[in-house]
This record gives sequence, C-alpha cells and structure tokens, in this order.
Amino acid sequence: MNEKASILIVDDDESMCETLLDILEDKGYGVVIARDGTKAVAEAGSRHFDLALIDIMMPGMNGVETLQGIKKADPGTTTMIMTGHSALEGMVSDALKAGVDGVLDKPFEIAAIVEMIESKAETRAGPPLIDLKKYRVQPEALHLIPEETARKYDVIPLRIEGDSLVVAMSQPENLYILDDIQARTRMRVKPLRAALMDVRGAINLHYRALSEVENEIELLASADVARVPASRILDLLIDGAVKDGASDIHIEPQQDRLRIRYRIDGHLHDRLSLPLNVHTPLLSRLKILAKMDITERRRPQDGQFTISTKGRKVDLRAATANTPRGEVAVLRVLDKSISVMELPELGFLSDSLKTYQKLLQSPSGMILVSGPTGSGKTTTLYASIKQLNTEERNIVTIEDPIEYQFDNVKQIQVNPQIDLTFASGLRVIYRLDPDVILVGEVRDAETAKAVTQAALSGSLVLSSVHTNNATGALFRLIDLGVEPFLVSSAVTGVINQRLVRRVCPHCSSLREAPEEERLVYEEEMGEARTQFYYGAGCKFCAHTGYLGRTGVFEMLVVSGEIKRMLIGGASGKEIKDQAVKEGMATLQHAGMQKVKEGLTTLHEVLRNVFY
Repeated sequence: MNEKASILIVDDDESMCETLLDILEDKGYGVVIARDGTKAVAEAGSRHFDLALIDIMMPGMNGVETLQGIKKADPGTTTMIMTGHSALEGMVSDALKAGVDGVLDKPFEIAAIVEMIESKAETRAGPPLIDLKKYRVQPEALHLIPEETARKYDVIPLRIEGDSLVVAMSQPENLYILDDIQARTRMRVKPLRAALMDVRGAINLHYRALSEVENEIELLASADVARVPASRILDLLIDGAVKDGASDIHIEPQQDRLRIRYRIDGHLHDRLSLPLNVHTPLLSRLKILAKMDITERRRPQDGQFTISTKGRKVDLRAATANTPRGEVAVLRVLDKSISVMELPELGFLSDSLKTYQKLLQSPSGMILVSGPTGSGKTTTLYASIKQLNTEERNIVTIEDPIEYQFDNVKQIQVNPQIDLTFASGLRVIYRLDPDVILVGEVRDAETAKAVTQAALSGSLVLSSVHTNNATGALFRLIDLGVEPFLVSSAVTGVINQRLVRRVCPHCSSLREAPEEERLVYEEEMGEARTQFYYGAGCKFCAHTGYLGRTGVFEMLVVSGEIKRMLIGGASGKEIKDQAVKEGMATLQHAGMQKVKEGLTTLHEVLRNVFY
C-alpha cells in the first residue's frame, strides 16, 4: 500500500469507526465507513479496497458473511476480522475457512492498527498464514515461554535457531508482545503468522503434554501408585479434567482396574486406568471433601465442594452409588473462570436470534427454555441474563445450584434443609421488587403456578423445563395444573434446544455421506446433496473429528392465534403446525441448516435432534 491506499472499515460501533477514520485519514489513507455488511459488500463491488477491517459481530449480515461477500466482489482485498475475546470460536474458524488474512482481538491499540497497515505497505499482503499442523514443536522451545505467557499473548514457541526463538502468533506485527518475549527469553524473536484458533489449539496440545499435571497423571499408572496420597490423586484428576475441558469425571471400579473417564463435548473418553487398591482411599477422600458419610458405602450419596486449581476456582458436585464391583462416583466440574457466553455465540439461526432478543425486551411474561438434561439450557438462561443485566433492571434468581455468579444480580441458592425451594424462594423474590426473575427449573405444580403468577404480575420470568419440543413446554405447565388460559396469557415464547458437536476446523474436508443420512437431509431441506463436511481427526481434536459444541434451537412465539388454539384445546401437533406456518424453524430444520453450513455432521444431528 502507498499513501493513496484505500481502507474499508465495517463496524456498527460508531465511536470505533470515527476514531479509526480520523487517525487513518491523518496518515494519508483513503477511508470508507460501512455500518453493515450489505453496504460493505456494495462498496467492495463498486471500487477496489487494499484493506477491509470487518467486525465479526454485527446485526443482520455478520462478519463472516460480509467477508465472503467482499472476497467474492474483490478477491484482491486484504481482509482482517476484528473480534472480541468472547467471540464464538466457530465464527473465527469460519472466517479462517473463508480466507480471512488475519484476526485482531478487541480491545486493541489504535496504534497497532496503524502499525499493521504500514507494515502491509511494505509487504502488500503481509506474511502468509503458516499451517501449524505441519510444524514440530521443540520441547526446549516450550520451556522458554511459560504457559501463562503463551495464553496471554496467543503465541506458541516452535523451535530454537541459534540465538533466535521462532514463534507462531496471531499478531506478529505487535511490537509490544515481541519486545516482552525477547526480554523474558533473552533471545531474538522470529515471529511467524498463524491463525488465532490454530495458535490456541497448539497451546492446549503442547503445554498439556509438557505440564506437571499430565506427567504426574501418567505416573499414577505405575506400580508405585499406592505410595501416592489419595488427596494428590484426586487433585490431579480434577486438574486434568479442567485442562481438558471435561464436564464430568467418572470413577468406576472394574474387575481388574479402576477406570477413570472424562466427559468432553458430551462424550465419555477413557482417560486413565489405576490399580484397584487406590479405589477405597480415593473415594474416602472425595467423601470427606463433599461432606458425605465415609462409613456408608451402600446408600447413594451426594455433596459438593470447591477447590482451587492453577489459580482457578472450580466447583464440583459429587454423587456416589453402590454397584456389584464397588462404589462408583461421578464429579460434575463447574469451572468458575469460564465466562458466560453471549447470545450470538450460542448457535441461534439469525432470524431466531432476532426474535428471541425481541422477546427479552418485554417488560413482563414468561420465556421457557426446554430440552433434555445436558442440552445447554442453563447456558442459554445465563446468556439471557447477561444481556438483560443493566443498571436500570433489578434481576433476582433462584437456582439449584448457582453455577456462575453475576455482578449486580441477586442470586439465591435453593436449600431444602431450611425449606427454601423454587416455589418458596419465589415468594421471597416477590418482595424484592424484581424486574426480571430467573427460576432454575419448573419441577412441580407449586413452582409452575408461582412462575405463572409472577409473569402475570409484571415481571419478566425466565425458566427451564424438561420437554422434547417447544410445544411440549406449554403442555407441561398445563399438566402441572396451570389453566390453559393462564398459560396462554403468561408465556410469550419457548425455546427448545439440543447440543451437537462441531466439525473440527483443522481437519475438515468434504466427504460423501451415507445414503440413509443423505435422504433425511434431502427430505428436510428440499435439496439433493452428496458431499458434506467431516473431520478426519487430528491432534487438535484428539483424532475425533470434532472440536467444541454448538446449539440447535427451535423458537416458538406464542402469537394471538396460538393463544386461541391453546384455550380451545388444540393438540401439540396443531400448535406446532401453526407455529411453522408463522415462521418457526423446527429443531430438525435448524440442525440440518448447520449441516449445510459445514458446522456439524449429519450423524450428529440425526443422533441428537431427530432420534
């Protein structure tokens, strides 16, 4: 680029656009501002831009769609995606797949943007993205940069070349990071540019292999394990689970071993085999922490405790039960350091997201989130609370358990020992002048009637129920004794959801799908297609072909016609047909849409959504 270079900024943040405009114009660059994707694509089609800076989260056409439109209009434009640290990993991966030239994390220094642009003036397109999967990382290089620093700067050391350290990073133009690494290592730093998600995946993979946790867990399988204190074994199992992103730890005695399994992305994986002689002391240690009776081995027990691991607070819910081979235990892992997701990150189709966000602006009424256990209902409720959490609203919750603590939200923990249930807690909440009420779950008739009354009394109520479809949530309230006319008046919308695993972006490729799966796709989507994206399996996804999960949602709005149908005694199928007629995307259609976009596989959708 030279001083006549043109730059397109695509962002709905007015202050960000104005600041960049002033600085870049002062530097002699020609700048055009586009507030939305549609305008940006039109601008790219009418003239050439040397660089496009695109915000990944925008209303309407999102950043990935805008990127694709700009690339189609002018393949010669260098593109950079601007994203917040909480941005959906899948969207960044989609942007990389679509050919973005780089990723910038917000908040960033404006000077860094200028520096990057001026750097590109010398190198035109800048250094190419390297494929980290083809690089072998030297253990000696890993020792030079602590894991904490690597995660802070999104940098992975690759190898040592003489007096230089070669690193891969998402922002090789960031001089502050380079200077700090050089000062820490006392070596010259040679940066290579890599995709942000590739760098983070490499950090997870290589530092895990290097870590004390991993090494000590492997030592547990040795003959000397009996010498290791039970407290240390349990700590290592929890450390490993947190590091691997596991939601549950299963401790299961077998005929000749103690099997340890982690549940990751909804699937159980064998993690470790230990000698049976550690079973009893390990369970005793667990019971002491969870305040269970260590002498009782026949009756099921449950409890909970909190520990710190690597500076992170982790809540654990423990449950035990007796089997012919001895007591089994399951630990639910709740990592408090993981931030609550934003609504756009969950996986809503764009129309469904707009509809849901509109419902959240209602001053009263009830929104129900439904689905089976483990379908992400709490995540959706918490993302909703995060959006609603403004200083002009008084938000009060009653939960069992409280999985994440919000600032400026009054959260109440259910406690049956003092007769504090969902229903009795609601009576307390009425006296706290709430604008928004979150009730963890509608389990019984008393709670169902209480949440309905709260919704009719002027508060916005959010809650969850266990049903298999959106219309089922309405009939669940009726089954619990709430009159149909009250349900039709109180409930404004229902979400039904499932979780499916995402195709690993590092090893995905088009492959032919089995005929029976293709037929289901063709029937649902009305189009014939033979090839779909599948993950081949690589080191980033532990050779499973999947990396992370995303939600599949069905959004039912209780319209005037559906209200009349409910009062008139219509069936669930009739109400669903009416909702589809009014524009509702069914769970099955939403799932297949994700298959069409290459986010998940036919097998995942058929297993989790259709059956």
